[in-house]
Amino acid sequence: MTVPSDGSGPPAGSPGSRSEYASRRAGRSSSLRRALGLTALSAVIPGSGLLPTSRRRLGLVILALAALSLLVVGGYALSNGLTSTALQTASDTGRLQAIAVLLVLGTVVWVGAVALTAVLTSPRRASRGQRTGLVAFTVLLCVAVSAPAAVGVRYISAHVSAVDKVFADGNVGGGDGGSSSTSVVGDDPDDPFKDQPRVNVLLLGSDAADAREGTRTDTMIVASVDTRTGDSILFSIPRNLQQVPLPRDNPLYDVYGSTYDCGDQCLMNSIWTEAELTAEEHPEWYEDDATPGQTATREVISTILGIPLHHTVIVNMEGFADLVDAMGGVQVNVQEEIPIGGYTYTDASGTLQLDPNSDYTILQPGSQRLDGAQALAYSRSRVTTDDFSRMRRQRCVVAAVVDQVNPLTMLQRYPQIIGAVGDNVLTDLPQQDMDEWAELVLQMQDGTMSSLPFTEANINTVDPNYSGIRYQVYEALHATPVAEPEATSEPSAAPDDAEESSEPAEPEPTEDDAAETTEEPTDELESVGAVCG
Repeated sequence: MTVPSDGSGPPAGSPGSRSEYASRRAGRSSSLRRALGLTALSAVIPGSGLLPTSRRRLGLVILALAALSLLVVGGYALSNGLTSTALQTASDTGRLQAIAVLLVLGTVVWVGAVALTAVLTSPRRASRGQRTGLVAFTVLLCVAVSAPAAVGVRYISAHVSAVDKVFADGNVGGGDGGSSSTSVVGDDPDDPFKDQPRVNVLLLGSDAADAREGTRTDTMIVASVDTRTGDSILFSIPRNLQQVPLPRDNPLYDVYGSTYDCGDQCLMNSIWTEAELTAEEHPEWYEDDATPGQTATREVISTILGIPLHHTVIVNMEGFADLVDAMGGVQVNVQEEIPIGGYTYTDASGTLQLDPNSDYTILQPGSQRLDGAQALAYSRSRVTTDDFSRMRRQRCVVAAVVDQVNPLTMLQRYPQIIGAVGDNVLTDLPQQDMDEWAELVLQMQDGTMSSLPFTEANINTVDPNYSGIRYQVYEALHATPVAEPEATSEPSAAPDDAEESSEPAEPEPTEDDAAETTEEPTDELESVGAVCG
């Protein structure tokens, strides 16, 4: 009789021994299947695989904790609404950090339960191949269980980091007329903008390397949003506007008087830099203002339009390209040939020209998805056009970005998107109001978006009629939304008098102002969809 050298089989020629060996082998296979099944069960339902083992009580505790967590989170989300829950959680970095800690701890317990199940149910006399297979299967399950938590912690970390950057300063020159940020969100959770039927946000495009440093602001757009309907109007301020009015309570008033006027060297887009230079010469004038450039820009624009500006958002224009790339591009209807890249120069007559020998491409008209560099060039180029064309393109790109933000894109590209926001955006919006403002942005997507262009057709940038500008703004804010062609737009009767102030509660143009605006053809309030195609 011959005995196998490894002792794994029965003696040759022994029917009884062969039957006993087959039985033991079948038993080991059955035990392995049981171990694999219970280990997988622990990976699907935490702790459930431990119930048939000697650690049944531990399995019950883990299972109960998992069920309780699911019930609490699910119940809160259903009662509060999925969108509201997500927005409220996103606005509370403390809550997010606590969630990250709980995710890590919960994942450690879950992975431990999976591993313990595999150890307790492993066949006692398993072969080397069976042990290796069980270990590999267990490791795979542990990785699968850990992956969602790892992604969640990564998303939370990116979000918290970006929020800390965007809301780094509690005082960023916001509010209706002071230097500190004032919340416009009320205490009613069901109607947070109950006492604020319209909010006005100043969007500034900075060409500095850092949005927190003083610079010339070539992009100045005010978004006025109806908090009841989500309808919004965009007002673009020309960069080359001259003789801008200075509020009496701003330190620049002590330098220039009521008007910032020194010819074509005193333009609207240099107010920021002028205020910062004045602050360097007279720091005692700005003891309570950490951001003189931004405060002056906001107060002057508020006076020009005759409306209060509740909050400010600054975007580093170079970083805007990163944001568009993170979103996967933006779909825009290009309406004119725009050069991308190349070098520019100013000729003898002071006109900006494109160097024909430089390396550039031409963005052709038509609907197309632009990447970050293309979107930035499309928004800023004026070498073959003018400032007014550029202002229109900027409004179109802003509208396209707002319209194309969707939850699926945000989820898929969130770390990249929030990272680009954190590196290139600064705002004075109170952090605790994030969820209410996020809901308002979603409401804007369902509302109409219009624009009132200030161009050579309705203003004179060299000698502007600011009373006329304020009246046009008043008419736009009190007109029937332009997206409803069946309705007749009839502006409300204007109040009897107006007063220039850095803190206008409402635009109050005079009847004389209305007459002044009819002296020459004017651009009208238009739907952004009609303007941008």
